[in-house]
Amino acid sequence: MKTHEVFSRFDSTMESVGAHTRAVYLAAFRNLMLPLVRMAMRHGLAHDDLHEALQRSMAECAKDLHPGAGRSTAQLAILTGIPRSQAERIKETLAVGAAEELSNLTLIGRLIVGWQRDFVGPYGIPMELPLEPGEHSFPDLVRRFGGRNPPLEVLEELKRVGLAELTSAGKARLTNRPFITGRLRPESVERMSWVIHDLAETLDFNLNPDRIGPPRFERRMYTHEPLSGASLEAFRDLAKEEGQSFLAKLDNWLDEQLKEARKRRRRSGIDPNGIPVDPKAKHVGVGVYWFEKNTPNA
Repeated sequence: MKTHEVFSRFDSTMESVGAHTRAVYLAAFRNLMLPLVRMAMRHGLAHDDLHEALQRSMAECAKDLHPGAGRSTAQLAILTGIPRSQAERIKETLAVGAAEELSNLTLIGRLIVGWQRDFVGPYGIPMELPLEPGEHSFPDLVRRFGGRNPPLEVLEELKRVGLAELTSAGKARLTNRPFITGRLRPESVERMSWVIHDLAETLDFNLNPDRIGPPRFERRMYTHEPLSGASLEAFRDLAKEEGQSFLAKLDNWLDEQLKEARKRRRRSGIDPNGIPVDPKAKHVGVGVYWFEKNTPNA
């Protein structure tokens, strides 16, 4: 076989491998999108809505990977494949990222999401917050998620709409109402997006050959043979009990670490509010979830 024939066959093989890899990626993303699209359709979103969201997501990712894409319409169009006529319009929306846009909910929505996400104790149950200023207090919650609104006025509004109440000890308690009533609560949708986003970020980080640092912990287990009846119920109960116990153990460990850190700061006379944030510090967490799939051809 002549040399040029060898290289021609090699190029053909590489093109075939590339086409196969592309097909695998597309099939995987289609599989990934199925539950998201199903949920979107259930709540009235159509193709044009999702198409717009996909274009803006691609544009934001292009800006993150290649900062010049946020300034150049031509570069944005080349990197994403979005027509230039649409790329110009989408480029103008990049000043507000998806995370920031998502957080720009109503004051109540932001508070509920923050309370449910960052002010929780064992088992992920929202904490009862003291009204006196301090760490993990109601004024702290309002400071972080409610802007400059007076904490007592915010609490009265939450009480008025039935989302919070005062305990006998004089603490603010979040009711269960936000995630129980209503077909489409913005707070619930935001929480769902962060749960899936955080898991996808971990998987993307682990699959990135240029990542800096070791892969992030990610494991799962599942039954190779389907369960039913008493075995299914028993395993569901076991998973829930052990999962809650595991998260409670991590939560307690973190709580002890924070307490010790606060004690060290008090002993040293350092004002906690005057401590600069370590640029290498990160928000971290661990998620546990149950999943199930129907038996094929059932």
